[in-house]
Amino acid sequence: MPTASINRRQFIKLSSFASSGLAIGFMIPGLPALALSPTDCEFFQPSAYLKIDKKGKVTVYVAKQESGQGVDTALPMIIAEELDVDFKDVKSEVAPYGTLKEGEHDTGGSQSVMTMYDTLRKAGAVAKAMLITAAANVWKVKDSVCAADRGEVVNTANNKRIAYGELVCKAALLPVPKEVTLKSPKDFKLIGKAEKRTGLTDILTGKTKYGIDIKVDGMLYAVAERCPVLGGSLVSFDDSAAKRIPGVVKVVSYKGTGVPMHVHDGVAVIATNTWAAIKARKLLNITWSEGNRNTDSTDELFKTFAQKAKEKPAIEVFKKGDTRITNSKQTFTSEYAEPFLAHGTIEPMNCVASVTGENLEIWGGLQLPDWTVNTIAKDCGFKKEKIKVNLANMGGAFGRRLHFDFAIEAVKIAQQIDKPVKLLWERTDDIKFQPYRPANYHMLKADTDGKTITSWYHHVLGTPVSYMTEGMDSKHPEEMDGADKGFCYAVPNVYTGYTPVDININRGWLRSVDICVNTFPVESFIDEIAVQLKQDPVTFRLSILEGQPDFKTGDDPGAMTQSPARVAGVLKMVAEKIGWTAPRKPNHYIGIATHSFIFAKSYAAHAIEIEMLASKKFRIVRVVAAIDCGLVINPDGLMNQMQGGLAFGLQQTLKGEITVSNSRVAEDSFYSYELLTFAEMPPVEIYVIDSKEEPGGVGEVGLPTVAPALCNALAAAGYRPRTLPIRKEGFSWV
Repeated sequence: MPTASINRRQFIKLSSFASSGLAIGFMIPGLPALALSPTDCEFFQPSAYLKIDKKGKVTVYVAKQESGQGVDTALPMIIAEELDVDFKDVKSEVAPYGTLKEGEHDTGGSQSVMTMYDTLRKAGAVAKAMLITAAANVWKVKDSVCAADRGEVVNTANNKRIAYGELVCKAALLPVPKEVTLKSPKDFKLIGKAEKRTGLTDILTGKTKYGIDIKVDGMLYAVAERCPVLGGSLVSFDDSAAKRIPGVVKVVSYKGTGVPMHVHDGVAVIATNTWAAIKARKLLNITWSEGNRNTDSTDELFKTFAQKAKEKPAIEVFKKGDTRITNSKQTFTSEYAEPFLAHGTIEPMNCVASVTGENLEIWGGLQLPDWTVNTIAKDCGFKKEKIKVNLANMGGAFGRRLHFDFAIEAVKIAQQIDKPVKLLWERTDDIKFQPYRPANYHMLKADTDGKTITSWYHHVLGTPVSYMTEGMDSKHPEEMDGADKGFCYAVPNVYTGYTPVDININRGWLRSVDICVNTFPVESFIDEIAVQLKQDPVTFRLSILEGQPDFKTGDDPGAMTQSPARVAGVLKMVAEKIGWTAPRKPNHYIGIATHSFIFAKSYAAHAIEIEMLASKKFRIVRVVAAIDCGLVINPDGLMNQMQGGLAFGLQQTLKGEITVSNSRVAEDSFYSYELLTFAEMPPVEIYVIDSKEEPGGVGEVGLPTVAPALCNALAAAGYRPRTLPIRKEGFSWV
């Protein structure tokens, strides 16, 4: 995976390609599975994804990184289904780095289930087939006489049974079959049934170990002071006072990096304990050169956005039909703005690194471990084959750990001392120096004939993530999903364009990325137009969704399929469940929004009911969500993700904002960058469309329609927010 030319869209395509085949780990059909001799074997491992021991216990090696999204439950369920074992006999472990093809460890884009579904089904089915053959050989019958049932092979002729554990040594001597028959979904016993999170008790009681809990023999601790301005450099530092703190071992400096991670120059204190390092860091006397980009601000950025929004887009992204927008009385225009956002993971960034000669070993939570290894090899001077990675659970990611600036820093520090070092980011570090979800601005125009939209114009302006790489993809820049070829409404004439605007802070991907960016203005503007035309917002949407066939979003092999019918389906579901057409209580208003999360092959909608308590003061009475993600693996996990998506989306809508002054981020904690509180979480009902389509993703799908649904409810009450967070427009809530 190239270090200097990947963007999120490419990452998703590469990960899908690497994981979508029916290969089972590194096992080659025709060769025996992994085991010892029949007399001393302890387990049967027909692929890199699972093994079965002599007690019949199944270990599933999870390729995707666990960050709270539940892949350590959903992915093992897929194998357990095809293997026909009781799920209580299945445990999950992180697939050791290096045991899978490059790219298969990568985790993001709501891709885990949809890209691993076929692969894991095949892995489970292959193991079952080999166990059945082993039992058939014992009974001297044909395989067709045998069947699998709850961890045993059954001889259907006489009902004799042999437990899987008794067969592992015999099965291990058999060749791995090239082809196997997969179950029909109608025969599923586990998939589609709710399973509680694996290890939930340990999570709730604090026993689960995350990256921040890792301890290595002889390990020291480090914290770093970073140049306050990206691209600045270290001039000098005085560490005399810092070194007087008991426990301080060494103070080191390191150079930052450019593409792709944009690490700041830094000075790190290494100590025998965390508190000594933190205390000593405050005593460092550092002189920085801030460079010539130390005056950037979000105030100026949004002024630039507003000015450039009136100009021709720098890049034409999509054009269909006659894209000239007339200035008739039926032309509507609106502008929308969204701020930079932080990820707000509960576990701050951390990484342990140990350098011994030419060898490097690291421990930590990484969403893109292969890209991490490739980049560290280049930036820190190691050979890839000399780097060992130990992956850890992540206490939240949301795209933050797609970036690995913290890992590069840890390695640069560890290169200067002969012991393992754990680099810890304080909360202040993470809020002030992380890669932020890009700020963006939207100019929308639409012509109508009095009944429907005839022309649509969308100018997206943003601070692109593509600055991480060697250059922007001029054919499809960042921040356009949901506004380009995948625009789902049946409008005959469409034009979308993009204008990049730079600012000197780090930017990166955040949960729901550009689909969330574009769904807020699109669904708000659609609502505006319906109101202006004196049409019901739900009926109006359905009129330009229903009856439209599915369509490909491009000619390339990786082009996605857009389904307006499924977009309409979740819309109708939330409208029905919220009681859209029923009489409403005084001062109660409902807003609604729908969308397609196209690259996860999923669709969702929200309807939000509010009660206005005073001018611009409200409470959220009720939230109804609907999702169509195809075949559901674990309904319990789906509910968790939809609930989490609502909380994440409400935080962004109500109060989430990162501001910049003099190229510095002003916010520095959860006091100044507030998360949603338990008291602010409203009641939510979640409905799932019964679908036979292939599984889609769910981790990000429940986010994009939250902001427009709430803002459309406020618009129904007489106020139309066009800037997020809405408290900037004077709104308050209880």
